[in-house]
Amino acid sequence: MSLQSSQMWKYGIVLGLLSLLMVSSVQAQSNTNLVKIRVAGSDTINAATPMFAAHRLGYFKENGIELVYITMAGGASAMSAAMKAKEVDIALGAASQYMTDIARGVVAGKLVGQFTDNNYLILGGNGITDPRQLKGKIFGISSYNGGDQLYAQAVLAHFGIGPDDMTWLPVGTPASRLSALISGRVDAMEMPITSLPESANNRILVGADDSPVSFVSSAIFARQDFLDSNKSQVRSFLKAIGKGSDWIRANPAQAEVTCLDSGASLADCKTAVNVATTSKNPFTWSSNTGINGEGIKGMIPIVAAAVPKAKDMPLSEFIDISLTD
Repeated sequence: MSLQSSQMWKYGIVLGLLSLLMVSSVQAQSNTNLVKIRVAGSDTINAATPMFAAHRLGYFKENGIELVYITMAGGASAMSAAMKAKEVDIALGAASQYMTDIARGVVAGKLVGQFTDNNYLILGGNGITDPRQLKGKIFGISSYNGGDQLYAQAVLAHFGIGPDDMTWLPVGTPASRLSALISGRVDAMEMPITSLPESANNRILVGADDSPVSFVSSAIFARQDFLDSNKSQVRSFLKAIGKGSDWIRANPAQAEVTCLDSGASLADCKTAVNVATTSKNPFTWSSNTGINGEGIKGMIPIVAAAVPKAKDMPLSEFIDISLTD
C-alpha cells in the first residue's frame, strides 16, 4: 500500500468515526429533547392496552414523549401516595378514586382522559343470584375507598343495601378477587368486563348495560403541577393513546399480544380487546381519549357520599376537557 493510499485509508476511518459520533450525538440530543412522563398503573390493567400499543409503535416518541411506565401494587392508597410524593406524573385507575382524592385534598390534579366507560360488573358467589341477597355478606374489593368499592356501594344502594350492611374485604386485583369469590372467601365482587373470563358469566348479578349507575371506569389522572407545566405534552400523550386505540381496531389479533405488556394473561387480553373493540360506547378506547364529562358530573353525588365536600364542588375541579379534540 502506497503512503498516499495509506493516508487516504486512515482519513476514511477518521471520517467514518466522526460520522458515527455525530449520529450518536444527534440521537442523544433527540432523546434529551423528549419530555419524560412517569405513568403508574396497577398490574394487569388491560383496559390501558391503547397506551401499551402506542408505546410499542413509537407514537409517544413521535410526539416528543419518553414514557416511563411503573407497575404499582397496593391499590388506591399506594397510587395516591406516589402522586403526592411526585414520584408519578400521571396515574391510571378508577375515576372515582381520583375524584375522591381531589375532594379530600389528598392530591391536586385533574382527570384528563379515559380508557373505558361503564365497564363494571357485580359478580355473586355460590348460591347468590340477586344483589339483595348480599346484605350481611362479604364483598371483596381492591383496597379501601378504591373505585370498585365506591361503584359497588352506589349500585347496591339501588337494591336497598347500605355501605354498613356489608363487610368490605381488601383482596387485590380482579384475578385475586375472582379467586376469593370462587373459593367462598368473599360473597361478591366488582370486576371490569374487560377482565371477565367466560367461565364467570353465570356469576353476573348486575351487568354493565343494566347498571343503575353511570360510571366512568378506567381513567387518566394528571398531577396538577405537572399538568400546568406540561399541558401540550399531556395533550400529545392523550393523542398518542387515541392513535393506539385506532390501531387496535384495525389490528385486533396483534393487539391481544400487545395487551400482554399490561401484565394480564392472554385469555384476559383476548376478552379485553374483544369487549372494547365491539363496544358502542363512544368513550371506550376512543380516537381522542376524551373524557365523559356528563358521566363524571353524574358521579359527583356518589363521591359526595364518601366525601360530603364533593357535593358543592364544580365539575371543573375534577376534569380538564381542554386537552382532547
